Order: sequence, then structure tokens, then C-alpha cells
Amino acid sequence: MEMLIPVVLILAILAFALGTARDKSLARKIGGEVNAQTPPEDPVVLMEKLHQLHKAGALTDAEYEAQKARILNEPRG
Repeated sequence: MEMLIPVVLILAILAFALGTARDKSLARKIGGEVNAQTPPEDPVVLMEKLHQLHKAGALTDAEYEAQKARILNEPRG
């Protein structure tokens, strides 16, 4: 029973680390899609991808707001 608590703690830390890594991987994948496949003049698609990143926890509120402002303020060609 004494070994159960450290094992559970280690498993919890590993689960957190793997979840964080998965979120970062998702962020890189979505970011790559945005850069490679989305025309820069399509703010709707960019905002949708940005929202997905924020919802997944890959972006903080501040990062989300900064990127949203950048997308909305970009000049359209």
C-alpha cells in the first residue's frame, strides 16, 4: 500500500506530460495546416483554427487574443 501513492503520483505526472505533449503536437499540426493550406486573406479559416488551438488548451487566453487581433488587423490583398 505504501508504494501505491508514489506510483499513482508518477502515473498522474506522466499522464499530464503526455497530454501536454499531445496538445503541443496538435498545435504544431494545426499551425502547419494554417501556414501551408490557408490563403492569408481567409480570416474565417484562420480564426477557426485559432479557436481550435485555444479550446484544446494549446494557447493561453493572452496568446489567443494576440493572434486574434493580428488576424483581424491584417490588411487584405
